[in-house]
Amino acid sequence: MEKRTALVLGATGNIGGGIALQLVKEGWKVYGASRLTDKARSLELQDAGVHVICFDVMQDKPKNLPRVDVLFLEIWDPSHPSLTWAINFYGVGRVVERYAGVADVINGSTINVYGDSPEPAKEENPCSPTSYYGHCRYSQERLIDYFSASTGKKCINLRYAHVNTASRGVIRRFAKMILAETSLGRNPDAMIQVIALEDIVRMTLEAVDHMANPPVDVNICHPKVWTQRELAEAIREKLGRGRVVFDRASGGEETSAFADVSRMLEWFGEPRVSVDVLIDRVVADLE
Repeated sequence: MEKRTALVLGATGNIGGGIALQLVKEGWKVYGASRLTDKARSLELQDAGVHVICFDVMQDKPKNLPRVDVLFLEIWDPSHPSLTWAINFYGVGRVVERYAGVADVINGSTINVYGDSPEPAKEENPCSPTSYYGHCRYSQERLIDYFSASTGKKCINLRYAHVNTASRGVIRRFAKMILAETSLGRNPDAMIQVIALEDIVRMTLEAVDHMANPPVDVNICHPKVWTQRELAEAIREKLGRGRVVFDRASGGEETSAFADVSRMLEWFGEPRVSVDVLIDRVVADLE
């Protein structure tokens, strides 16, 4: 049987690289596209069997990208905040237009599209982004949905919460600030969810098998919900040193960004990595 083919846009990134490597392990023919600014990551992908392509969404021609069965969108570039709209709407939009009617799309999005709310957001909730980044990503989702629906191909928007590894993510950031005894901000009561990179990768790949009635939105978050203070205190306890500091004793519920995970649990089951394990990994890496 002929191999299924995939293009991962943003392949040298944290999530994109994990997806590309796992796809190869599962027998796909994988193209990984990015600007290739991370040479070590590019070599790692090549050595694993990923066909690496140097591609800038703002400059290069999408028509030159290979024909594939599934397009995985995992592009995120925090180093150029002034280009957030251009990259996420115009840049990614050009790529999606090239694959309209050709490939199904798995879009790695964000729970920030809902906006801040003291209640967990369900996929059916109206989106009212309260950040510039959230507005950009929500507009991107709707553009992708339009191309998919108008051409008969399929699309799923996976709305990720905070993705964590030992060296990256909100747990690592909190831990370093606790050790330095610097402020974690003004929102100790804001609700927050975190999730391991390997759970994000697994669920993203399994989403390919749930393409029956797209476009569909799915929240990808650990079911455990913390306040920022609760998470910070759990990290400090594991560290055994440092201090949790906020700018005020309470408040911030209204700035919460967290999501209902009922659909995720139905599709993919529970995350396999607990938050305790995530914290342990960060603590071990900092020692």
